Amino acid sequence: MKKRIVSLLLAALLGVITLQVQTGWVMAETITLKSVTAWPKTASDNIPYQIFSEIAEQMVANKYPGELKIQYIGGPEAVKTSDQVQALQRGMVDICYTTNAYYVSLLPEVDAMKLSPFSPAEERAQGVTAYWNDLHEKKQIYYLGRLGHDQKFYLYLTKPIKSADLKGLNIRVSPMYLQLIKGLGGNPIVIPPTEVYSALERNVVDGYCWVTVGIRDWGWQKVTKYIVDVPFYRGPNPLLVNLNTWNKLPKKLQDLLTEAAKEAEKKAVARFEELTKEERPLLVKEGIQVIELPPVEKEKFLKVAYDEGWKDVIEKCPKTGPELKKLLTKK
Repeated sequence: MKKRIVSLLLAALLGVITLQVQTGWVMAETITLKSVTAWPKTASDNIPYQIFSEIAEQMVANKYPGELKIQYIGGPEAVKTSDQVQALQRGMVDICYTTNAYYVSLLPEVDAMKLSPFSPAEERAQGVTAYWNDLHEKKQIYYLGRLGHDQKFYLYLTKPIKSADLKGLNIRVSPMYLQLIKGLGGNPIVIPPTEVYSALERNVVDGYCWVTVGIRDWGWQKVTKYIVDVPFYRGPNPLLVNLNTWNKLPKKLQDLLTEAAKEAEKKAVARFEELTKEERPLLVKEGIQVIELPPVEKEKFLKVAYDEGWKDVIEKCPKTGPELKKLLTKK
């Protein structure tokens, strides 16, 4: 009797396994990808990443429940911002959402991202994204997309200017706009965002460059008096994946993450267009005055920004720089 029961149970179990194989219903082990961002979790810069992770999570739930999880382990408090891409290369983390300025020493070409006149969606359509990935794969990184909010940068000051001349002014910079500040005659000072407030308060620096949305995250509006109304460059903010991790993912999950990135790129740009319209009046209300340069000076400012930007990229990357300039120039 016992033998018969055991035989029936084994037959039933075999039937279930056969049904699972035939129907494709097989419980898969959850793949967990650890992610970091260059900014603290609550910073506005993290909004595009949050949009991406929510889209990806929903797609997984709908298509492949339980098969993929993106685990956010933190921002600079988890891994120092300047070390995050190197940590990604070594496989310590699987996904990194950052900005090009934080890994130009590893891949100098990425400095050209800021010079793009195209939206992330346009870059995909024109082969720019594929070209970026070719360059990144040589560094064991998969370039998933540009989640940049596409906001333009502005120059914020504690002292007024009347022309595109920054002589005598100390300006906080990141590698992204170092050449611009030098080209305008300013004295660039490299310090992390966490030290900008105290540097402005103590008159160590006379200004900085940032996008419209975000300076209130750091409280900088309290020690900022002017914004020069000459928008330049774009916030790139690429989404990167460790190449070995990417290659190990099933094709269906690679496709899912790619689709999530495409959708997030569009939603992030749209979201920040709304935020930018809301933010400027708030900054003015805080007491920040808008400086309108004369047309000739505004033209000079922008010429220096893009001439110096491309000059630096091409000098550092004589082979790939010219190709990037072709790809990132409107016909």
